[in-house]
Amino acid sequence: MAVMAKPMECPGQCVYCPTYSAAPQSYTPESPAVLRAIKCEFDAKVQVEFRLKILTDMGHPTDKIELIVMGGTFLACPIDYQYQFIKACFDALNGKESANLEEAKRLNETAKHRCTGLCIETRPDWCGQEEIRRMIEFGTTRVELGVQTLDDDVYQLVKRGHNVEDVVRATRLLKEHGIKVHYHWMPGLPGSNPEKDLELSAKLFSDARFRPDGLKIYPTMVVEGTEMEKWYQDGRYQPYDDETMINLICEIKAIVPKYVRISRVLRDIPAKFIVGGLKDSLRDMVKQRLQHQGSQCRCIRCREYGHRVRGGYDIGDPQIVRMDYEASGGKEIFLSFEDENETLFGLLRLRIQSKPIVGLSSQLTGNLALIRELHIYGSEVSLRQRDSNAAQHKGLGKALLKEAERIAAGAFQVQQMIVLSGVGAKEYYRSEFGYHSVKDYMGKTLSSSNHVSI
Repeated sequence: MAVMAKPMECPGQCVYCPTYSAAPQSYTPESPAVLRAIKCEFDAKVQVEFRLKILTDMGHPTDKIELIVMGGTFLACPIDYQYQFIKACFDALNGKESANLEEAKRLNETAKHRCTGLCIETRPDWCGQEEIRRMIEFGTTRVELGVQTLDDDVYQLVKRGHNVEDVVRATRLLKEHGIKVHYHWMPGLPGSNPEKDLELSAKLFSDARFRPDGLKIYPTMVVEGTEMEKWYQDGRYQPYDDETMINLICEIKAIVPKYVRISRVLRDIPAKFIVGGLKDSLRDMVKQRLQHQGSQCRCIRCREYGHRVRGGYDIGDPQIVRMDYEASGGKEIFLSFEDENETLFGLLRLRIQSKPIVGLSSQLTGNLALIRELHIYGSEVSLRQRDSNAAQHKGLGKALLKEAERIAAGAFQVQQMIVLSGVGAKEYYRSEFGYHSVKDYMGKTLSSSNHVSI
């Protein structure tokens, strides 16, 4: 559920970024989320209530909601506005006005509409320790970083306002606090070329300083009214032709690891505002071309149980699969339930690190185990519903969690498991698995006897 903050001045001056007085920075006045926000006068509570009604009328379950806060650089807005905005979102989900954010979050743990995840978009230079402390207090579980590229010369050319080291630092801090990290990625920026874009895309996953959990691939487009439109008109910038960009996206998707989810492959900007570059979604076209080449994308989205069922795949029996990799100063253990064709039923991201979480009081020493995500895929099933054709509510999440506890205690001698849970998922960990609140996290003491039978 997208909720949009009101238009405010952005700290960035990027040459490619749409800027309209009626819309938040980087969005156009006719983008779907903006139109809904305008209709609600950018009131967070009204936006959430409006979307709940629409989704309910369409027959969707609304007891498990992931909120996505969009618009400009939300963390650069006045701090009082940020707290008011997030509280209003929870109040709308709760159907009740709360005295403060903490009360709103507490009510949401058992509310009819529970916020099981909260995502905030921000820039790498607006993602320091203080911003992360605030996001944790909001209930944030995922952050989308506007990374765009990994080249300081390109950053300088497009007036991005930060450098690659800012990306490294923000990525590390987010993971150390248990937050999922998704990058916005823009092939085709001025100063780049297809070969460099592919090289930098490979670096995303070969270099342990990065290795994001997800990507939104946004092929660079020339939007009216931007400084880059003038460059385009003056011949200083030429976007890739469609064929070049399609081939490049195919090459990028073919090298993405199994632990990454590609959630988008084009910005949601109406075609009337685009004066150069791609205008249509590439997902189906790229999938067909990869199949023709005898290749495939192995990202999470392309392997999800629900998408595979709709695509007519033969679905086999799920088994636990483990993948280990180093990232941002810690060990990431990606546990998943997959069949023999890599159809993905569910996943868990376990991080083992020696560094403690800032602000989380603990007398424990040694390694720290953090669960950054637990997700079961398939068509959504409400909290009280059971569906024989769905992957949810069949014990897969429990088995993944128990396996993570066994690995943490047995292989790394971890004494306490910490989970960064969505506010609305805390009761799940509390009632089903014996976790308890540890400030804004959930925690559980482990012993070396933790084991699981699969």
